[in-house]
Amino acid sequence: MQELTRQFPLWAFVYGYAVLFAVAADAALYRLKKSPAKAAFTVLSYMLGGVLPFLVWYPGQWLWTLFGGFYGVACSLTFLGASLIYRAWWPYSGAAAVLLLAASLYVSLADFTATEQWSETRSADGYQAKFDYFHGKKEIPIELERGQTLFYRVDWRISNGGGYGTYLDGEGGAYASDARNGDGWIGYRVEAPTTVRIVVTGRRAQGALAIEWEVTG
Repeated sequence: MQELTRQFPLWAFVYGYAVLFAVAADAALYRLKKSPAKAAFTVLSYMLGGVLPFLVWYPGQWLWTLFGGFYGVACSLTFLGASLIYRAWWPYSGAAAVLLLAASLYVSLADFTATEQWSETRSADGYQAKFDYFHGKKEIPIELERGQTLFYRVDWRISNGGGYGTYLDGEGGAYASDARNGDGWIGYRVEAPTTVRIVVTGRRAQGALAIEWEVTG
């Protein structure tokens, strides 16, 4: 949930596109008298709003459009239902919306990582950590200059069946191919000086991890 709330496209979609489309749809149907036909047009317009983004994102890819549109329609109808409930319970619903937004901001900014017996070492080209308990995430920042490529791989040794994962947090670059990629290496090249972060995540995990990297260019 924390990672989800940190995704700017999600905020832009909910508080940008979804709100603007809802306002436009309501304005277009405003002059219609309250009736079953107006209710049907409202539902259909919101369903259209749920599908439209996927028609733009996946032009000509009907399978992806259908798959994504299904979830888009579900979200748009949920949005419509929530808006109707909010109107019926105003101004209490307004206060609830503000509290919900504040809670989402808090979750996105707070750090809920929990560790026990965590020990780590870092060198010029590597990072190692051992832990009895790891739930959350850790970031390993690496400075890159213009035109440099970071190659890295992560070796997990989890002993209790806990969950784990890895991703790269970086901007202004692109993933690069190399012969080493077949050995589990991942390459990322930047076109401007920046700091990229190798992020490791754990879910009630116990064990160790080792990261090896090389900067070229």
